[in-house]
Amino acid sequence: MMELAHKKEIILQREMAFADAIGASVLEKPKVSYWMVFIPILFLYFIYRMQIYKSERLKFSEDFMITRRRAMDVALETAATGDSPDIADVARNAGLSEPLLKPYVSWVNALVDYYLELLAAEGDCFESIVRAAYSNRSNFLLTQNRLNTAEKAFYTALKPRLAATEGAADIITKIESQSQELRRKLADHIFC
Repeated sequence: MMELAHKKEIILQREMAFADAIGASVLEKPKVSYWMVFIPILFLYFIYRMQIYKSERLKFSEDFMITRRRAMDVALETAATGDSPDIADVARNAGLSEPLLKPYVSWVNALVDYYLELLAAEGDCFESIVRAAYSNRSNFLLTQNRLNTAEKAFYTALKPRLAATEGAADIITKIESQSQELRRKLADHIFC
């Protein structure tokens, strides 16, 4: 169990880095202006905006990780006990409306399968775990594409419910495209 807990932390650290990178692409970072040299009050405002940006990015990452942490808990329990994963329990605790449940369950199922594959592999860092689990870039990309497809299906079901929220569709689109790009880069990095 100790080895599984260690792998869990390695995997979640990588997922947090993924969430942070997505947050950086979604949230607008304040920019330094040369006017700040001439008008110091602008620099104070910049510092204030930067603190808000950091706080929003942290909040975004925490929210982004909720489902991933729940899926990891299910995967860890499944790996430790050998029982079938209880995806329905995660879905019940999510508090989602009926039209969102099926795509959410599919997404959580894809995450649990991915985490189970990683937890079953040998390695002492994320890269070595992925290499052991997937052997080559193509196998890893197939799994990453399953994750992208499941997430996209959930976000597609979610978009109509967020139609009244200004900019939500654009943010979801950015999350989807950035996720695909980051996962492709990760595969290139691991299997270079």
